[in-house]
Amino acid sequence: MNKLTEKQKEVLREMVNCTCQVCEKTQLQTGKLQPHRIKRGNAGGLYVPNNILMVCEKCHKRLHSREFR
Repeated sequence: MNKLTEKQKEVLREMVNCTCQVCEKTQLQTGKLQPHRIKRGNAGGLYVPNNILMVCEKCHKRLHSREFR
């Protein structure tokens, strides 16, 4: 799967109780959670539940900054 629909993202947010899987803040505190692929897309990682972390924007940026160092 190349991209997630908004409905699929909403289902994933609900699966994690609308809580960032990194900092554990709720999306009420941080804004909508975003999907982050554990295995990057350019390495063949897909948008499937076992390859996705639902994270806040701040944690998403941190994850990417560590990945590309």
